[in-house]
Amino acid sequence: MNKNSLLNIANFLCQFYKVLIAIAIIITTTIFIHFQFDKDSYKEWKIEQPESDSPIRYETTDVVGENPIGDQKLKLSDWRFLSLYFSYLKFIAILILNYLIITQFGKVLKSVRELKTFHQTNVEAFRKIGYYCLLITGLSTFNYWAFNEYTKTSFSVSINVLLLSLIAFILAEIFKEGNNLMEENQLTI
Repeated sequence: MNKNSLLNIANFLCQFYKVLIAIAIIITTTIFIHFQFDKDSYKEWKIEQPESDSPIRYETTDVVGENPIGDQKLKLSDWRFLSLYFSYLKFIAILILNYLIITQFGKVLKSVRELKTFHQTNVEAFRKIGYYCLLITGLSTFNYWAFNEYTKTSFSVSINVLLLSLIAFILAEIFKEGNNLMEENQLTI
């Protein structure tokens, strides 16, 4: 089944996304480290106010002084130490989990290309994908943004990632049943 072009395209996209994630980790870490040594280089860098698009959320915002609303953006150089580290570590962890998800999905694609579709390794791969999605949901639940005069904390649940987790666990069970049927079929022959 090595000639299946759709599987080849999916495999290429998995490899491509893994490279993009690795590059994003390297660039983010480089900027993060440079920011620690030379905050003045980032005085002109501004970012949007943090927003949560989750329908299930609770937010608190504290503003001291002038409220940065509308077109006014927050200065990157005003980012507080604890909030910066928290956001960086959370972002890197989510990128790593996405890398692991794509790696597991690539393993499933490889086994399908080798005609080993309903093997136990695919069941384990889909379960890992489900657990990684749950971890991403857990990491994304709490947000803490603190700048000199602006602080925002929020709790939100990402329904999309939870749904992906549920789908991954359902696929794991489907592949487990397929594996059981395949093993029973081999024993009867």
